[in-house]
Amino acid sequence: MSRVVLGDNKITQKYSNSHKGVDIGFKGGNNDYILAHSDGIIINAISGKKNNLKAKGNETYGNYIKIKHYNGYYTLYAHLNEVFVKPGEKVIKGQKIGYMGNSGKAYGKHLHFEVRDTKDKRINPTKYVYEDLPKLIILYQTYDIKKKKWLPNVIANSNNYAGNLNNSVGALYIDSFIYRVHDLKKKKWLDYVNGRTTYAGNKQPIDGIQIKNAIYRVHLKNGSWLPWVFKVDNTNNGYAGILGKEIDLVQIKTN
Repeated sequence: MSRVVLGDNKITQKYSNSHKGVDIGFKGGNNDYILAHSDGIIINAISGKKNNLKAKGNETYGNYIKIKHYNGYYTLYAHLNEVFVKPGEKVIKGQKIGYMGNSGKAYGKHLHFEVRDTKDKRINPTKYVYEDLPKLIILYQTYDIKKKKWLPNVIANSNNYAGNLNNSVGALYIDSFIYRVHDLKKKKWLDYVNGRTTYAGNKQPIDGIQIKNAIYRVHLKNGSWLPWVFKVDNTNNGYAGILGKEIDLVQIKTN
């Protein structure tokens, strides 16, 4: 069963060096609703485009949708007639996100489907029309203020956590996510960090963390685990921690 169209439509053009995706043919009716391959967040949702055989660049896609998935991969759905979603919207596997068409540089109604890796590089999507995306191993680690050192990496989605009980966390390293921490002494959120370009924190006690597109929780020093957090915003449920209380453990899931 196809993961990207409601009907089990066939691939009409294969992936190649000159065609960095696969095309799936039009059948008509309910068969041609476009489905989100996996859970994720809408990065781009372009609509209002018509067929244009002279289009160049991203204009060749016409109406298209790009989703970032929780393993760091992306999927892209192009030449749509209708787009049902907006940027920033969360979608789940199998959700109807659009309808097949011939917008952009298209010679007939079809879906152009792409898969991109964590660096946004297009890869062969053929098997992913029917299969799950790769499972990405996400590592993270914390800085132990008392021991004045980085602790070993921990794998996300495991039962393990990063940190030492009763030793304050002073900084955080995470693969492939955008994240930030709240500095307890400065009483402010520090700048977001992307992946391991640098770490989040000043190696001073932190009392809050935010991780985009992840599920996360923290343990309070001399306290207990707080509930899992599923989003990032300015509400009390949009970060993990209690401002004014030091964190000693961190745990992360990707889905």
